[in-house]
Parts: sequence; structure tokens; C-alpha cells
Amino acid sequence: MKLYVLPRWAWIASHVLIILSLVFGTIVLHSVLPHGMAGFATAAIWCFAGGLCVVFSNAFAKLIAKK
Repeated sequence: MKLYVLPRWAWIASHVLIILSLVFGTIVLHSVLPHGMAGFATAAIWCFAGGLCVVFSNAFAKLIAKK
């Protein structure tokens, strides 16, 4: 299996878009939900995104180490 590595500009662009979508999602949640529930939902979404980042970075590190 051949691994494809994104160029630095593509990696930066994709992460900027992910973070912007999280920020805009946070703004939308705080504008439509009560304060307590919006804070909980925001924390859950950001923690889920961070968890995905940790899991995938470990998985890709192991995959690259195999090669």
C-alpha cells in the first residue's frame, strides 16, 4: 500500500478549514441553544475532534513506522 502525504500547504489549508468549521459551529450553537447546553455541546464537539486527531495521528505514525 502506497502512502500519500499531503503537501504542507494542503495540510495547513485542511486544518484551517476544520478549525474554522468548529469555530462557526460553536457560534451557531451558542446562538440557538441555552447557555449551559451550548457550552456542553461545544465542549463535546471540540473534545471529539481532538480525540479524532490523537487517534488518527497515532494510527498514521504506526502505519508509517511499519513501512
